[in-house]
Amino acid sequence: MGDSIAAFFEQLAARGYEPLLHSVSGTYRFDIEDQGSWGVIVKEGAIEVTRKLPKADCVFISNREIFKRILQGEQNPTTAFMQGKVQVIGSLSLAQLFQRLFRIRPETSLNGRKKDG
Repeated sequence: MGDSIAAFFEQLAARGYEPLLHSVSGTYRFDIEDQGSWGVIVKEGAIEVTRKLPKADCVFISNREIFKRILQGEQNPTTAFMQGKVQVIGSLSLAQLFQRLFRIRPETSLNGRKKDG
């Protein structure tokens, strides 16, 4: 289950720059139950992912099953927040801007390996 979460952050780091966030600057921390924390630093679309980010402008707190469902597109992040399944501490506007990136790329399966053909 953790593989899909790690794959998301690896893919995010590999992007390096995300045009959808070209006007966004801020820091995010994702605290995922039984998986640990990831920090994401965005500066005008440039993305850096780290496992060390003690403070952040926006903190997402989730259990791994809900986060996995968000990544798979089975759970809307805003709905999860409204239902209390995800906590957001700090900037809600940063959270809303980031949510469009919550999809595992189609060429990657849940275990982080490339799909056939």
